Amino acid sequence: MAGTTMNLDAAKLAIELFHAGKVELMRHMLAEDVVWKVPHKNPLAADIVGIDNVLEFFRRVQVETGGTFSAEVLEIAATERAVFCMMRVQARRHDRRLDQKVINVWKLRPEDGKVVERELFMEDQPASDEFWAF
Repeated sequence: MAGTTMNLDAAKLAIELFHAGKVELMRHMLAEDVVWKVPHKNPLAADIVGIDNVLEFFRRVQVETGGTFSAEVLEIAATERAVFCMMRVQARRHDRRLDQKVINVWKLRPEDGKVVERELFMEDQPASDEFWAF
């Protein structure tokens, strides 16, 4: 059974890998049928299902922002079934700037700690939608 400390360490590593552009190394952290929920009303909004699709989404976020997307962890906590992470996300895209607090909730499989689902809550959803609009 995956422990709380192990889940915190894995979440911190996933964030580091994402920012280093090494998203493929995150593959072992995700369940095969992971659902990455991207809420809102913009072209990136969807329930993304499956490891390959989620990793491609991570790559797309970096491409769409010219590699400027970053997320600073403000608070993080974990149980055997979830990781809760409040972050400050920043990015530039075209002539727009994103700078908001977000809450990520990663639901985990208790037996191995793999992410089975992710939900996201933005501080200002309309501003986020405007940032991602094409």
